[in-house]
Amino acid sequence: MGCGPPLLSVYSACLFAGRPECRKATLPRDFGARIFSARDSGGRTVFMTTAQEQAADNLVLVVDDDADLSELLRLRLERDGFRVATLASVNDLAECCCMESDPAAIVMDLNLGAQDGLQAAEFLAGKGFKGPVFLISGFDDRVIAAARRHAEALGLILPAVFRKPFPLADLSAAIVGAIGGRRPADVPEIHALLASGSIRPYFQPVVDLATGAVIAGEALARWVRPDGTVNGAGHLLPMIAAENLWHAFTEGMLRDTAAALRRWSMAGRAPCPVSINLEASIATDPDFGPRAAAIVAEAEIAPSLIRFEITEQTAMADTAQALRALTWLRIKGFELSIDDFGTGFSSLAVLHAMPFSELKIDQSFVKRMTVDQDARIIVKAMVDLAHNLNLACVAEGVETAATAEALREIGCDRGQGYLFGGAVDADRFADLLQRHSA
Repeated sequence: MGCGPPLLSVYSACLFAGRPECRKATLPRDFGARIFSARDSGGRTVFMTTAQEQAADNLVLVVDDDADLSELLRLRLERDGFRVATLASVNDLAECCCMESDPAAIVMDLNLGAQDGLQAAEFLAGKGFKGPVFLISGFDDRVIAAARRHAEALGLILPAVFRKPFPLADLSAAIVGAIGGRRPADVPEIHALLASGSIRPYFQPVVDLATGAVIAGEALARWVRPDGTVNGAGHLLPMIAAENLWHAFTEGMLRDTAAALRRWSMAGRAPCPVSINLEASIATDPDFGPRAAAIVAEAEIAPSLIRFEITEQTAMADTAQALRALTWLRIKGFELSIDDFGTGFSSLAVLHAMPFSELKIDQSFVKRMTVDQDARIIVKAMVDLAHNLNLACVAEGVETAATAEALREIGCDRGQGYLFGGAVDADRFADLLQRHSA
């Protein structure tokens, strides 16, 4: 798009003009970097990343004046390995001197308050943007189709349009398909990374909110480089999807997690269930369950120590297949958790249909509950729902003591978030278990 001078020169100009007012936008919990936005000396918005993540290969711009929907889109896309910047207007888009190169994709709403998606399309065409653009809108199909024809007549590429409400997973999959899981220059071939064991689980603690004890963990993927440097693996996930390597990735995470659980048990640590995320193609595959059971049996651990997490969108991808595959896992002793609960359009239907044993409240509600009474009421309703269904309840995104206290007041069982610690390797997690069992 060529929307400004090179990144470092813009950032240097900001520094020499005076300290910019920077705002941190949190990236994926397993990503390990930050985007900073600031106003430069000319009043323009500048988006900057740590040097390690300056490439725009997986940056998605979301242009929508609906802050709640933008937040949901950001959380979902970051979960799937993209970096995301959210903008509220065409003016914000015009001011965005964000990269030396174009973002990977742009998602934009047709209705932007006083402005609209037609103006945004005209701006992008004028800048010569050649990447994929995804229209989202609540208007009827005729309006959306007309807007799409207008954008395509301007020379923009629109692989798909989405009428609200739509499954967030469908948008993410469409972006992956459009950009082909681009590989940044410093990332080796993804098959080699998986085969070498360079992508491995690190474990984030889940604590009992009443006692503070570590009672579970979640396995999050990390890329361990040959020199020992540890990076988040979120930006690798689109490449894994593009190469259809979800089975190799998931089974590798399961095998390494099972081996860690075995080592902890042999060292005298108390049993600690660990969660592993399942992508839609895995959650609906009837052959995955037997392979998972074989991996766990080989490690000589109980299936109940593995808890598979799926999102509502994953479960809805193929309800009949998911119901069969997930029920089989429960019959064989594995636990199941519904992740990011409350962010989809059919949460209650999925909760009713699938044999879950745990409910994880999405962080978008948890993070706001101390400053937003409506968010607190919603979180309490979810906690009560989980308890009435005899499900364990975990609040995600607990980052402050005030949030933890608010969760205790409404009876939430468990918490997960940076207040209690980030993801660590298997040995350090074993130390956490020892300290909390002493």
